[in-house]
Amino acid sequence: MRTLSAATPDPTFGSGRFEAFRQRFHEPVILLVLTGALTFNLMLCFVNTVVFPVNDTLVMGCELILITIAFSMVLGTNAALYLVLGVFLSYMAMIMAMRPLIDPKAVRDFLIPIAFYALGRTYADPRIADRAALISGLIVVGFGLFEYFFLDIYLQYFNIIAYYVARGTVAANTVSEGQTLFASGIRPTARNILPFLGQHRVSSVFLEPVSAGNFGAIVYMWALFRRDMRWRWTTLATGVTAIALSDARFGLNVCFVITALWLVPWRMPRLVWFVMPFAWLLGLGIYGMMSAQVDWDDNFGGRLLWTARLLTSLDWRGVFGISPLTPFLADSGYAYMLNELGIFGVLGFWALFIYIKENNAYAWRFKMFAATYFCLNLLISNSLFSIKTAALLWFMLGTSDGFRPLLSTVARAYPSRFAGRRDNAFAAPPAAG
Repeated sequence: MRTLSAATPDPTFGSGRFEAFRQRFHEPVILLVLTGALTFNLMLCFVNTVVFPVNDTLVMGCELILITIAFSMVLGTNAALYLVLGVFLSYMAMIMAMRPLIDPKAVRDFLIPIAFYALGRTYADPRIADRAALISGLIVVGFGLFEYFFLDIYLQYFNIIAYYVARGTVAANTVSEGQTLFASGIRPTARNILPFLGQHRVSSVFLEPVSAGNFGAIVYMWALFRRDMRWRWTTLATGVTAIALSDARFGLNVCFVITALWLVPWRMPRLVWFVMPFAWLLGLGIYGMMSAQVDWDDNFGGRLLWTARLLTSLDWRGVFGISPLTPFLADSGYAYMLNELGIFGVLGFWALFIYIKENNAYAWRFKMFAATYFCLNLLISNSLFSIKTAALLWFMLGTSDGFRPLLSTVARAYPSRFAGRRDNAFAAPPAAG
């Protein structure tokens, strides 16, 4: 029996050769785009090291190509997407008009979730997301092991710090003589995870270890959520391995928190999840204003203090996203988000994410995992907006929300939940998680 789901494009949408191509080849194109988002920085680093110098324009151009392909796969399939894009671009045009300089990076950062969520929701076949997670995990671990065991050869072809200088992310005068790895590529003290591996923190295809740890947490979340996926434990193992190789404390702690949430059998109200990041904002703001401590250590308490300091450094214009200044806010995703999008934009984006309707009874669980990951990640960095990891995560979220399951024993046991729905066999009901 043929499975009807959002992964089967509606034949009433679109026409012509491109629509036929889109319906027939959507899976390989999606996998190509997702692996491209994962690895394009690595390829540009290789080009910068052995072929010709790159610049920030080339990097942004590659990102825009990937985003454009994602949009081209979904435009014409859902009128709601046009509404979201129209509201978002109009809002960004308004706040950009209030700034002395136009910042296209802010627009690009928030186009990524729109594009890849819509891509996942349009082609909502969990098997595509499963394959993307497995393929990406094998690429990350395979290249990470190559970096770890053959570092000298790796650095001959991938001069990481030179690439970041070329793209304008790192100032040349801050680079030490002989430095080739990213600044965080070497632990100044002993490792936190598996100390016998030494002080080298593996960056793999991401070129810096923070994203490798974030990726590991994302793959772990998906494998934990997808109880009936093929190669589930292999996929989960790639995520854990990426975290271990990169010595990512954040990634490891996220896995612990997500595992605890996985064991919770009940669903917390959406209002709790909607309020959560703003509760963090309020708490950090109060902490930053009341704390007299100046120095901070490289631990969770120290990172919270530094985040609170960055947050309270914003003036009222920064809170509303119209500040003429561009301060360094990379270590605080909350402050970065306010400065780039403004409080009203943040409210709108988060409300859309939390309250958008899911097409199956299980998607709330992965949304709960993702919301937890977002709230924790924003405490310590703005890496949440990096396409290297964001593309896969938002595609997974779109897939999870958009999938319409087949009639199964679960649907027959709970007919009121599935009344009037085309169904599915997405996942077995989570007993104790």
